[in-house]
Amino acid sequence: MDPSEVRQYLFELSGEHPTMPLAELESTVRAEAGAFQTILSGPGYAVMSLPHSCFDKVVDRLALTRRAGEFLGVVDDCSTVVVPDLPDGSMAIRIRSYQDHAGVWETDSLTKMIGDRLTVGRKVDLDNPDVEIRGFASDKLLLHRKLREVDRMQFERRKVGERPFFSPISLHPRYARALINMTGLRTGDSILDPFCGTGGVLLEAAVLGMKVYGSDLSPDMIEGCRENLDHFGLKVERLEVMDIGDVASRFGDLDGIATDPPYGRATSTNREALDSLYGRSMTSMRDALRTGGALGVVFPKDVPIPEGLTLEQRHSQRVHRSLTRHYSVLRRH
Repeated sequence: MDPSEVRQYLFELSGEHPTMPLAELESTVRAEAGAFQTILSGPGYAVMSLPHSCFDKVVDRLALTRRAGEFLGVVDDCSTVVVPDLPDGSMAIRIRSYQDHAGVWETDSLTKMIGDRLTVGRKVDLDNPDVEIRGFASDKLLLHRKLREVDRMQFERRKVGERPFFSPISLHPRYARALINMTGLRTGDSILDPFCGTGGVLLEAAVLGMKVYGSDLSPDMIEGCRENLDHFGLKVERLEVMDIGDVASRFGDLDGIATDPPYGRATSTNREALDSLYGRSMTSMRDALRTGGALGVVFPKDVPIPEGLTLEQRHSQRVHRSLTRHYSVLRRH
């Protein structure tokens, strides 16, 4: 990594989950930039040092981040804010408080004090500024020059109700994308969803430019998955009807697997008990990965990890009283 290209960026995390947004960010930066450093992190934010050439690629992938920009520093005293070297043009100053920190910061007065220093000699344009300075008030007050807003609406356009073929039991596209990103897979890598269902995970992998493979026990699901991928103009390498136990012999040597197995409807498990299905699944998915390959899987319960897989991440998400999803990222060694 060329040290002269490394810059510091602040990422405003979405706050939808306590741990997954940062995990997704760090895994994505690692995939796109290799080496990186987390300079600061706290409730709702992370400041990271990474090559400038990788910044847009990282932002394009993220699902659980809202915006990102050039990190300008931590503000300890508004009256002594150092005016950074910024591009010419009109300016807007915006400060927002993060969740339960809203009562700690007087954002209106902070905006005025910081604005009085940074906008000297500049036109203020709140509608279409050339330079937008964002303040993020959390456990610290941090400033950044906003460079990118994450297009979170794209995930709404691919959610269950927007697909021609759908099942109500499906990960929201934001979480399907986050699951893929947490595996650290890159553009062009091969990825399989062996419980592809209507194709929610495969849609996100295909958008990211990965080589997409899918399988499912149900012929109807395979046809529906194909219809959904076609609807969004996305390419799939291969879709096949098969039992989970056959994926290693039929696919094999994959860079990654990302999947959300069924949670217990008899039709989706072919009446197999969940403990048996999940146990077979873990062994078969392990065998289908190359050495160093990653497995991102969502289970509604703890599942034993077979020899040959190492757990790297685990995040729990309570959906409702009777369902908690456990997102796990494992690697084959």
